[in-house]
Amino acid sequence: MADIKTLVEAQRTYFLAGNTLDIEARLDALTKLRHAIVEYEDRIIEAVRRDMGRSDVETYFNEIYLNLEEAEHAIRHLRQWMEPKHEKTPNLFFMADSELHAEPYGVTLIISAWNYPLLQLFSPLIGALAAGNTAILKPASESVHCSRIAKELISKIFSPELVAVVEGTSEITTQLLEEKFDYIFFTGSPRVGRIIQTAAARNLTPVTLELGGKSPAIVDARADIELAAKRIVWCKLSNAGQLCITVDHAYVHASIKDAFIAACRRWILEFYGEDPSASEDYGFLINHKNFDRVISYLGSGTIVHGGRHDRARRYIEPTILDDVPEDAPVMQDEIFGPILPILSFDSLDALLARQRTKEKPLALYLFTKDKESQAKVLRTTSSGGVTINDCMSHCGTPYLPFGGVGNSGMGGYHGKHSFDTFTHFKAVMIAPTAKMLDFSVKYPPYAGKRNTLHRLSKFHLL
Repeated sequence: MADIKTLVEAQRTYFLAGNTLDIEARLDALTKLRHAIVEYEDRIIEAVRRDMGRSDVETYFNEIYLNLEEAEHAIRHLRQWMEPKHEKTPNLFFMADSELHAEPYGVTLIISAWNYPLLQLFSPLIGALAAGNTAILKPASESVHCSRIAKELISKIFSPELVAVVEGTSEITTQLLEEKFDYIFFTGSPRVGRIIQTAAARNLTPVTLELGGKSPAIVDARADIELAAKRIVWCKLSNAGQLCITVDHAYVHASIKDAFIAACRRWILEFYGEDPSASEDYGFLINHKNFDRVISYLGSGTIVHGGRHDRARRYIEPTILDDVPEDAPVMQDEIFGPILPILSFDSLDALLARQRTKEKPLALYLFTKDKESQAKVLRTTSSGGVTINDCMSHCGTPYLPFGGVGNSGMGGYHGKHSFDTFTHFKAVMIAPTAKMLDFSVKYPPYAGKRNTLHRLSKFHLL
């Protein structure tokens, strides 16, 4: 506890001394982080493999490439982001200048989940550093090897007064939340997100909560069945289903459901072979607790593909469930595993009406060639983000914000949106000093001046 308090105080002292304000200091920090990620590529890939068995290509793209792109994007655009922004000034403040000045919050806390542990640490860190903050990083204890790599990498390139990694269980997180931070960024479950927000409220600390939820895919009668199946299977089984924006379940039009299931089975075989347990491209669950939870869902429907599992290896075969009722256990909580429930629908309108009664998901996926259906889904549903005729694309760009809404979170980041998240935009007005522009109508005594205000407002001069 004392060490955490000392660390927070040291970072606050470092920040208040102005060490993070200059653009050169920020660019230096971003460049160091970028170079370190490149240097640690092989060690990052090995750490993720040991924690989750994920393939090197998946890890390179998600934990390395996306972070490098994020850092490079910030380095290229930071000078522009930091410049004061001139805004319009109303007639009431004639001849004054209105501006927005970007200023950092101060000492930030970034808490990551275990499923993409380095992406969820370093991507928001890039935003925090670009905006001129210090940061304390709390990696998830479940991904132990990735946590160690994060600490080693950060300790090598940054002084703890600027960036530090604090390892440990949820007890350490609780201790961290007892300190006063200027901004908290959390990635994890809605349950823990509520705890984070409650703790932040004690100090009126603003938060970004990147949570999760049951993100559906809708496959209507006018979809390209093979393409939809290919992309949904790829998304669902990435990281063995342990992904906050994965397809949790699929609603498929009744007229194409059988063809869709057959296509999914073909793509599973194409991607991972007859025995996915022997595939270098297919991983395992993070721990036995999550393994047991996911296995409990196998009885929620008819297994039409997969179902085999090995607890000793935390392995669950890619599994498709048919005949799944809406009230089945697998439909109540986020699955976070390689089980794909498939439910059929006849009416898109009825399906969307039912979807609107549920918690808002982090992502929603729609597969259709029908423009009217696309417009209807976008108009009548709410989710953190949407990808049409693909999966996850909306969160892989620095030009769109990534984040949730309602139960799936609040706030967004990536690219300029990361800089904005960790920035307070201070409203600044610079008034003229010429006495001839210092209108007497605003000063007492006010007797007889209301009629003057009426005349001015009539001509929109106020």
